[in-house]
Parts: sequence; C-alpha cells; structure tokens
Amino acid sequence: MNAVGEGIVKGFKNKDIVWVEEEDGFKTPVLIKECIVIEPDKTPMEEEIIQKIKDDSPRRQPARVMKEKTPSIIEVDLHINQLLDSTAGMNNTEIITVQLNKFRQTLGENKNKIGQKIVFIHGKGEGVLRNAILSELKSKYKDFSVQDASFREYGFGATMVTVRQIKTNRQYD
Repeated sequence: MNAVGEGIVKGFKNKDIVWVEEEDGFKTPVLIKECIVIEPDKTPMEEEIIQKIKDDSPRRQPARVMKEKTPSIIEVDLHINQLLDSTAGMNNTEIITVQLNKFRQTLGENKNKIGQKIVFIHGKGEGVLRNAILSELKSKYKDFSVQDASFREYGFGATMVTVRQIKTNRQYD
C-alpha cells in the first residue's frame, strides 16, 4: 500500500514485519499486511515440477512479494547556497547549524516512513558537515541504516539514510 516493487522475503523481523531483499540487494523491513505474495506465470509442466519439488522438499522456499509503492529516494542538498540566498554576516558555526537543522527537519518529516531512503548531499570539503551528520545519526538515530550514497551519482559527497524501524520509546528531535 505504500510501495511498488518486488523482492524476496528473507526472514521475519517480528510478528508484523518481514525483511524483503530488493533488487539492489538491500533488505528492507516491510509490514506483512502490506505484502502481496506473487509468483510468475508458469506453464502446466512447470507447475507440476514445482509441486513435486514442494512435496519433496522439507524446506519452504522464500515467498516473493510485491510491495505496492516504492518510496522514491528523497535528495536533500545541504550546500548552504541551496538553503539560503545569502550567508553574509554568518560564521561557520551559524552556517553548519542551518545545514544540520535542515537535516533534522527532513529526518523528522520521514521518521515514520519505513523503508524511506534519504540522500543528504553534504559535499566533500573537509568533512565537517559529513562528520556532524554521522555523529548525530549514531547518537540520536541508531535505528536508521546509514551508508555512503552512490559514488557514481554523488561522488564522495553524500550519505544515504534508510528509515528501518519505528521506536515508540525513542524521541527524535
């Protein structure tokens, strides 16, 4: 209901959520009630062979599921010239505060969207903003998945965050 695409169920996270491995190799938590089991069309001969394998096999094969709608990747450019018209009179601390506030705002708006991928474009530079983002993710957003964004698309200057689960007892800023 929230996503389109398909993958293979690789396991159960809990009684309500399964891990679905998508085409890109990433495992995404998906609510069971949002999964639809699908199988490709088969000829009668293939169906017969598959049934024999199922009858003879003590193990269950992973179910293929189709999610109804894949959330698109959100890109957030944290370069200060994309956030403000002018930085006249601002020092470095004030600038990084504006950038981190945009980062926090974006995570806050998407914290309940399991599977949502957000690419924060911070640039390469000296790594001050990147390190601040990683530090905050490590301390305040431990249940989010973090990795370098696609080098092909962003070079060394972006970090991808994936909303993995909702912690009801954790307060996000």
